[in-house]
Amino acid sequence: MLSKSKSRIAGVNGRWLMDDGEKTEKISKKKGAGKNNSEFREWNSPWFSVLLLFILSVYTNAQTIDSLIAEALTNNPQLKSLEYKITASERRSESVNTLPAPNFSVEFAQVPTNSLDIFNQANSNNFAVSQMFPLGRKLNSMSEVEKKNTLIEGDNYNFYKVNLISQLKMEYYTLWLIDRKTEVQKQIIALLNDLLKSMGSTFTTNRINQADLLTVQSEVATDETQLIILENQKVAEVYKLNKMLGRNLDSKNVFAVKNLPADSLLYSQSKLEELLADSNPALKKMTNMIEMNKAMIESNDKELIPDLMIQGMFMRMPRGMILTSKSDLSMLEHKTETMYSLMFSINLPFAPWSINKYKAKEEELSSGINSIEYERKDMQREMLSKLNEAFIKYQTSLDLIKLYSEKVIPIYNKAAESQLSAYLTNRTGISSLLDTYRMLLMQQMNYYMSQADSRMELAEIEMMVGRRIDEF
Repeated sequence: MLSKSKSRIAGVNGRWLMDDGEKTEKISKKKGAGKNNSEFREWNSPWFSVLLLFILSVYTNAQTIDSLIAEALTNNPQLKSLEYKITASERRSESVNTLPAPNFSVEFAQVPTNSLDIFNQANSNNFAVSQMFPLGRKLNSMSEVEKKNTLIEGDNYNFYKVNLISQLKMEYYTLWLIDRKTEVQKQIIALLNDLLKSMGSTFTTNRINQADLLTVQSEVATDETQLIILENQKVAEVYKLNKMLGRNLDSKNVFAVKNLPADSLLYSQSKLEELLADSNPALKKMTNMIEMNKAMIESNDKELIPDLMIQGMFMRMPRGMILTSKSDLSMLEHKTETMYSLMFSINLPFAPWSINKYKAKEEELSSGINSIEYERKDMQREMLSKLNEAFIKYQTSLDLIKLYSEKVIPIYNKAAESQLSAYLTNRTGISSLLDTYRMLLMQQMNYYMSQADSRMELAEIEMMVGRRIDEF
């Protein structure tokens, strides 16, 4: 009975996930185990049916990263806010390139205090219209400043968009990694539970050590605890994704696909550095800020050109032309008279007591340009450092993926097979077998972590360069 139970354990251990969730490899194949394996599959078929239905229900609703990116670009509130800021800046550019509003005034001059007829008893009714005309294409220069500001708002939009896509990818791959860890953890739990059932059938014959049984039970409890931790981590990641997608934060309908599409980086490190200098929105924003300050200096210099104001006045004198208030006008016939006047005036911004205002402003803007230039250089150096770091990590992840799939995991498979054979022949204890299974589990998780890390480093490179890989 003991040998039959241990053969059944061998059948249980014959299914281990080796690579991306599709390929499997048997750890041990023993003569005469076919019948026992068939018995095990028959006994375990309900569990696999439930697991299959669960997997199908999850991945039916799974979304690719591209679909989530499209959703985020459509619904993200912050991105919409930045779009409206661009529109507002465009409208501001149009509004400043218009003449100031004219001024209309009405005056009823010298009305006797004993009369309420201000229209007919006033010495004059004055109606004036004035208009200010900025000279020297001042309005055009102010409009150019706002156009540069529109470019800056566009860079803000692109900067947030690139960062949003990169962060979304990182959270998506984190969610994918949690799913893969959960699958591997469930596999080891199922394996240990099958081992417990087989050990329980032989425990009554006193052929199995009770300590071995308790050791396996504690291992199952530990792995189930890890499952709870992984589920809580997944809930936290879903909240982050919902925030970026613009969904209801309590929405649970976010699932990563099981098989990630292949991504590759075709550009060299030096080429990526060139792309960063040309395409990064933050650096382009700094360049446009310098250009805007230069446009502001040009606009400030034009302020030294005088502005022209023209005023026209129409005067109605209902009591005629009155010389003085003490004149004897009793013999004169009151006759309404009209006249008009024109006035031209300019301001004098170049006056010695006023010119320093414009000179100081120009020095302020020039200093701001120098500050932005040095800030841009520092930012570019920092970004180049992060780009090189991400590039090295990406190459390291690719090397680890190849190493785990071609060397590390196959070696641990053979070690697990050897430990199982030793346990079946009573040449080793259950602790050694479980230690081998733990190491195999760890290496499989490391393999998936390397896959996720390679995608995350690509997202980091995209964020530094300022463009998506598929746009290169």
